[in-house]
Amino acid sequence: MSKSIKIISSLKEQIESVELLEKARERTQDFIRKRKVGFASLMVLIMSLLRKTLQLELDEFINREPHKEVTTYTKQSFSEARQKIKPEVFLCLNDNLIGMYYEDETYKSYKGYRLLAVDGSKIQLPNNRKTREKYGSIKNNAEKFEIAQALASTLYDVENGIVLHSILSHCESSERKLAEQHINELVALNQDIKNLILFDRGYPSFELITHLESKNQKYMMRVKSNFFKEIIGTKTKDEVVTVTVTPSRKKHMKQQGFHVETGAQICMRVIKFPLATGEEEILITNVHDDEISLEESKALYFKRWGIETKYDVLKNKFQIENFSGDSVRVIQQDFFATIFLSNIAVLIEEDATRIYEFKDNAKKNIVIV
Repeated sequence: MSKSIKIISSLKEQIESVELLEKARERTQDFIRKRKVGFASLMVLIMSLLRKTLQLELDEFINREPHKEVTTYTKQSFSEARQKIKPEVFLCLNDNLIGMYYEDETYKSYKGYRLLAVDGSKIQLPNNRKTREKYGSIKNNAEKFEIAQALASTLYDVENGIVLHSILSHCESSERKLAEQHINELVALNQDIKNLILFDRGYPSFELITHLESKNQKYMMRVKSNFFKEIIGTKTKDEVVTVTVTPSRKKHMKQQGFHVETGAQICMRVIKFPLATGEEEILITNVHDDEISLEESKALYFKRWGIETKYDVLKNKFQIENFSGDSVRVIQQDFFATIFLSNIAVLIEEDATRIYEFKDNAKKNIVIV
């Protein structure tokens, strides 16, 4: 049995378990009595609705049910039942998937590191008062209208295609603060794995770098040309610098809600190289040159593009913005369920690729007499 099949089989068992039910239900009295469609079936139905019209998929689901006495299940009944399920249950399932996926060393890595990236993307939501209050909106003052919008943030394994953690937050949330949440969750997974996290130029800050260092996480970040002068002012292509908090920097950070003492320091490696456009790319990292050279760093950072591609897949293939309802709870369920299903799809694709490669190699090894 392949690794992917084992993981998917285990997840199916978990969906039918009492343990997951306890974590999922809103109240202890929910899902006690026998219903037409129980908790496990309801979970499967929520996941199967993500790209289809509601009543059509309900009919298809009922036709697949082995219990022939279940003949009808209305949209209203389904909508009422799913309100009893916490959206976080899909995060729990995803955590379990991640735990099983990385429990051996068969996953892809880069020089012994699990190569991760963090990025955010705006998500269009069903436009109503409650979604605007919860997640915010973009406004057109001239035409006097608002459109509900959230900010999604993900921690993504660019080599293996797995989303390790996801957040759906207010559209004006700080991406750096969300990145800190990802790092905390990464550490909470308690996996004995070395990570190297890639960040675009909107993320670098004294606060985030300090947080990464405190959690013993390696990073590589692209920085803007107006970042700390010690970094911008380096004279060589590859050198180590120390950034010190001055009174003026302390004041500026305090205005941003970050309290740090004057004299605090962070040490980092600064890498510079020219782009094809003639611009200078500046990267900072806490990975030493004896692990990753200057030349390797150039190609390594551009692997971050994988997370941009992942958002494209989530929006266009998995239709993550095509919600099956307009309430906040349904939106959260659909969002986290889609992330979970995208990881299931990666497992299935891995198996399909393995089978194809096996057959292809078998054909090449045929000896014709």
